[in-house]
Amino acid sequence: MVNDSQDSLVPTTEVAISAAFLCVVNIGIIIGNFLALIVVWRTSKLHEPNYFFLCNLSVADLLVGMIYCPLLMASVIKQSWVFGNPLCRAHSVIVSASLNASLMNLCAISVDRYFFITRPLRYTEIVTPRRTFITIALVWFHSIFWAIAPIFGWGQLVYEGSTATCKPNWNGEGLGDKSYALSLGLVCFLVPVLIMILAYSMIYKAARKQLQNMQIPGLTKEQSMRRNKATKTVLIIIGMFCLCWSVYTLVSVWKLFAVLSDLPPRLVRIGLYLAVSNSCMNFYVYAIRDKVFRKGLRNLFFPHRSFYHEQKNRSNELSRTARTMQKQSLAVDSPASRKTFTLQTTV
Repeated sequence: MVNDSQDSLVPTTEVAISAAFLCVVNIGIIIGNFLALIVVWRTSKLHEPNYFFLCNLSVADLLVGMIYCPLLMASVIKQSWVFGNPLCRAHSVIVSASLNASLMNLCAISVDRYFFITRPLRYTEIVTPRRTFITIALVWFHSIFWAIAPIFGWGQLVYEGSTATCKPNWNGEGLGDKSYALSLGLVCFLVPVLIMILAYSMIYKAARKQLQNMQIPGLTKEQSMRRNKATKTVLIIIGMFCLCWSVYTLVSVWKLFAVLSDLPPRLVRIGLYLAVSNSCMNFYVYAIRDKVFRKGLRNLFFPHRSFYHEQKNRSNELSRTARTMQKQSLAVDSPASRKTFTLQTTV
């Protein structure tokens, strides 16, 4: 394992704050993503391609929470890597695979939402469960390939003293190291981001047409509102991803191309901690914005209360239906309606 930099002396206060932040993030990652998987599994209305991609995203985030983050916290507290070279390599592979899988899942979700918004009447024909599972398999093949490539000689894994963690080497000197880092940045980051930008720009145009009363025939108002809300939810998820990974991405690009000076170690640490925190945010975005997800979460924790609300809603719906039928019956039995009926039968 190559040392990217010497161990830096971090103030005790900063170490304590970093460890506390990572601990809270780690708890949020594990609880949130486990709940996401359980809710989707137990809620039949969530057994759709979009939620399969979200489950896959939760699996990628759980890798961070269950394996990567605990080792990172220990190394931050110790200010050195004490687990040996093999685990250091595994540490780097896990974070690379998780990051690549998260980004590719977000890319797949954006394409799925593009068809959902712009091709609503043909969506179920285009995005089938079989195609969804094939896409998920390709996402993991892609992510694992780029994560393990340095183990087989293309690229390099290093221990970075400023963050006390192991990661791909973005500023390697050899041709293989440079080509791997450049390809990693282009194929695993730039291409998916460009696809997401293209997909959501086209979704935005479709949303503007809907606001101009150019509604798609065959869709109810409720379906149209659901599609718009689903789009906003995914945009928030992607916005959170970009916010959390922007600093880490800039640091990595700087290391790849800059030759004059190193970045401040504290900025490198902030970039890494923000990137890790992204893995705990997606669940809370779903819980806040997705009505069906909130209902599934409520059913999980308060099944009796949910059953009561369901029965109450059903009773209210039956009462409204009965009142509507009664009004229609009264309208039919009114003198004006009987007179109209008599004239019609006479004619």
